[in-house]
Amino acid sequence: MLNENHDPTPDQVLDGVKVIDLTGPSGFYCAKLLADLGADVIRIENSGTAESENYAPFYKGEKHIDNSLYRWHFHTNKRSVFLNLQSKYGRDKFFDLLKVADVLITTEPDSKIVDVKLGKNEIRSKYPKLIHTVIRAFSSNSAYSEYKATDIVALAMSGLMAITGFPEDPPNQMGGEQAYHMVSMQGATGTLVALLDRDLTGKGKDIEVSMQECTSMATLQTANLNYYIWQNLNRQRTGLNHPFSVPAADETLPTYPKTLYKCLDGWVSYAAHLAPPGAWERFLQWLEDHDSQQDLRDPKYLDPEIRQKNQNHINEVMAEHCSKLKAQELYHSAQSYKLLCVPVQNAADLIADKQLEERNFFKTVKHDNCSEDFIYPGAPYKLSETPWDIKNNAPKIGQHTKEVLDEWLNPANAKVSYE
Repeated sequence: MLNENHDPTPDQVLDGVKVIDLTGPSGFYCAKLLADLGADVIRIENSGTAESENYAPFYKGEKHIDNSLYRWHFHTNKRSVFLNLQSKYGRDKFFDLLKVADVLITTEPDSKIVDVKLGKNEIRSKYPKLIHTVIRAFSSNSAYSEYKATDIVALAMSGLMAITGFPEDPPNQMGGEQAYHMVSMQGATGTLVALLDRDLTGKGKDIEVSMQECTSMATLQTANLNYYIWQNLNRQRTGLNHPFSVPAADETLPTYPKTLYKCLDGWVSYAAHLAPPGAWERFLQWLEDHDSQQDLRDPKYLDPEIRQKNQNHINEVMAEHCSKLKAQELYHSAQSYKLLCVPVQNAADLIADKQLEERNFFKTVKHDNCSEDFIYPGAPYKLSETPWDIKNNAPKIGQHTKEVLDEWLNPANAKVSYE
């Protein structure tokens, strides 16, 4: 169970679950998801951690791992244990921790677990109840099994970069380390399923998650694959047009309206292609409210085929309409007519977003030895009886070594080595 410094109430869904985090960046979020649900997640770290994980940006610009906002975000609620896995003492303590752990999470092929020379078969024979979640760049059963990959590599290999950007530009990288987040979420999901299975069978399982496969899901589990298989069409980058706008090579397919429009203070997205029956009339009334309708009241536009053939003109009318107003005004006025026009929000907009505020999405976290409180993003779900929470900020390297060894192993005199 968590130590007495952790608020014991209310209980969380993963209270009592012990997790060892041996991950790199592709698995940071996986372990964080479990920690924020109440699992006691310990990161095994050493003096090399500060060199290999010293990521910007830094609080007040002071370059130090304890000021890394990246570390702050991804290691909330975790505890840090200093162990040199290349030393006999470090390996012995690690093996002792494995005996009482419920979950081990590693990222391969680059993994600290190689320092203890512990393979899959040995884990399963020596620790039969342990759940071992492995986050890999590529499947262990593929020709790429030992290849390394960062977020951008997975985005490129998954096909997502090929469809991101403008037609005249090279493929673009998606922001926010999407590949890392996708594989981490699937890793956490697999871990939760394995915990449930262990409750039923008493046996641990090996979970393998491939970053390329997780990111490929976003490309293939949509109409992209259908277009290619059924019509031999590779979807192209469409910029601000609808994702499934017709490729230039085939003008017989439907043409869609644009999806993004510039407004006075940013951009708005307008999903006209998803509009229900009767939306055209409501769209015209919305335009008229702002004297933006131009000639669209001409009866000829009542014919959907005429509208499709004149989509470029309708786009121009919409663009001029949006250019006169601010994003929030467009958003709320369109919603009053049940039209899908929404602002494209940045981080500052999200902090001020009323919906997120009403949902208590953001969490204020008190940092150890710091007079300031800091705002963290929350979880996109609510558990009524076992709530998600951030109880502690990211630890300093080795901050909880003695504490964890005492709690998990209960030796008479826990001895800490920094060898």
